[in-house]
Amino acid sequence: MDSTDVLLHWAYVAVMFLSAVIILSMARKPKGVPQYKYLIHTFVVVWSGLAYSAIALGQGTVEVGGETVYFARYLDWVVSTPLLLLSLVLTGKYTLKLEGSITAGLLGSQVIMILTGLIGDLSPEGNRWYWYIAGCVALLVVYRLMWKELYEKAKIQGPELTAAYKGSAVFLSVQWLLYPLVWALGTPGLALFGPLLTSVLFIILPIVSKAGFAFYNLGKLRALPHHLHQGAANPRSVEEVREAAGNPSPALA
Repeated sequence: MDSTDVLLHWAYVAVMFLSAVIILSMARKPKGVPQYKYLIHTFVVVWSGLAYSAIALGQGTVEVGGETVYFARYLDWVVSTPLLLLSLVLTGKYTLKLEGSITAGLLGSQVIMILTGLIGDLSPEGNRWYWYIAGCVALLVVYRLMWKELYEKAKIQGPELTAAYKGSAVFLSVQWLLYPLVWALGTPGLALFGPLLTSVLFIILPIVSKAGFAFYNLGKLRALPHHLHQGAANPRSVEEVREAAGNPSPALA
């Protein structure tokens, strides 16, 4: 790593910890959003900053076949991206009781996607694309659960929550499409651009997908009407919400 790469990673660390301070300051005036949402996003940016500080300190890389593998990126992603998905699940089920099947499917598929990327980065050139394809299949499973099962849960809770979920899901969907694209075109894959640009892109993308998503998602939730925040404080089953929607009460009006 040269001095420019080190400086870029320290800049990333600074952005992550500044984001943590801002998120915690927002949590002091939560505007109805449960505190666990603020804590999840704080954990995401703090862990990401710590993982990337390992790279800046020269501890987060290893040489494999004459190439530098930034394994600390994967240590970041394998923790932070499931937490981001958990935040999305809690958005989609904002007033619903949390059920395990969709959450487990999303988190498990996301972990597989990240770890296959790490194995691919550590693999000889001939094997890398096997692991890349396996990771892309896992991402397709994530998209399926995000845009079918979880989206259906969001729609049960009304148009305001549906819009908040849809915007958040689009945000993450676009970001997570860009990660494998950069991997494929950068130094881990086809090497169409060099190590420095690969590093820059893998710094910009996490800033947007972690800190950017935190502010976007929290902003959407903070703007929700009061009755949805009441629902988040007292979650109900899908059947209860559907029954209430069929017989509107003041809380759902």
